[in-house]
Amino acid sequence: MYKVRCSLPENREPWNIPLEQRMQILSQARKQGKKIAAMLYHHADTSTFRYRCYNVYQATLESGTWQCVYFFMNELELLKKTLPECTLLILARLKWEHSIDDLVRAAHEKQIPVLFEIDDLVCSIRYLKLVTNTLNVHFGGAADYDFWFADFSRLEATASLADGFLTTNDFLGNKLTERFGKPYQVIPNSLNEEQLKVSEACVQRKKLQNSQKPFTIGYFSGTPSHINDFRMIYREIMQLLEDYSDMVLQVVGFMEFPKAMQSLIQRKRVVFTPLVDFMELQMLIAQVDVNIVPLVQNTFTNCKSELKFFEAAAVETVTVATPTYTYANSVEDAATGFLCRPGQWYDRILYLYGHAEERQKMAAAARAYCLNRYAGKNFLQQIETAYDFFAR
Repeated sequence: MYKVRCSLPENREPWNIPLEQRMQILSQARKQGKKIAAMLYHHADTSTFRYRCYNVYQATLESGTWQCVYFFMNELELLKKTLPECTLLILARLKWEHSIDDLVRAAHEKQIPVLFEIDDLVCSIRYLKLVTNTLNVHFGGAADYDFWFADFSRLEATASLADGFLTTNDFLGNKLTERFGKPYQVIPNSLNEEQLKVSEACVQRKKLQNSQKPFTIGYFSGTPSHINDFRMIYREIMQLLEDYSDMVLQVVGFMEFPKAMQSLIQRKRVVFTPLVDFMELQMLIAQVDVNIVPLVQNTFTNCKSELKFFEAAAVETVTVATPTYTYANSVEDAATGFLCRPGQWYDRILYLYGHAEERQKMAAAARAYCLNRYAGKNFLQQIETAYDFFAR
């Protein structure tokens, strides 16, 4: 475990940019000859909006050809008036309503391509059963079924209006093309400037120390929906904690543990931290020795982003993950992390426990790879390539 603390900016929601300021950026971009991608989202949040809207907006501030500007549903009338200045209209995970129909019609009348931005396999009713089973959703009655069917159906209705898709990876993109018959482009999830600054400070503090006992396994569960994922490996984690008294499991966020783990919890071998904001999360990831990402492997999880890998890599923490599509295509096994199937977690984590120098080498290699792929010029180029494809 590392003792990592650093000062954080007071503003933990940097995406709360006033509309007037966003319109000034749009106007300035037009004067510079940049093309405008107008993105519509329901309201600001720290999950989908941060990754898929704010980070892209921030990256395109450095572009010479494109500027993404985001709007919210309560700014819809202004967006309509702004359409003549736009090259692309992007609907980000929006559930259908009549006003969406009107907006898409207005864009098409001006020959502006309309794109649907989605980062999960949640816009096709054919996958509803798979998704809710994977997420361990409890259906208590008709109201629950109505909620989930309405949620998927409204997303599907919006997706069906689009001329193409923006998404996080090719596996999900191919599923979207298979369902809707429209092309897609990939813009991966990314690290924003605020995360990068905090991460750099964390790394500098880690370089001044060696990991201390206890050896800490980190599990960062952002939502309560990962119960089935953890159950897949909990016996191996339990065995590690029982066999090595200087190991602990640090859980950040939500988790319901099997009854078999209650003894370990009572002995404080499992430590809980409530959900924190995205900047403090980087510090907590920096403190642990290994970041684990178990996932039930199926079509839904193969569509998930590899963000837990690159956010850990940014603070030089090594990741052990299930080889779903995105993790298998981002983690180089035994070089920038470990890819594990059930039955392999005990041995892989134990290896990292016993080989501190190799663990640090892997974490440093992962950081170099991720800073190159998920931030800076290469990330911006992926945005520009995707936008250019649909603007042709």
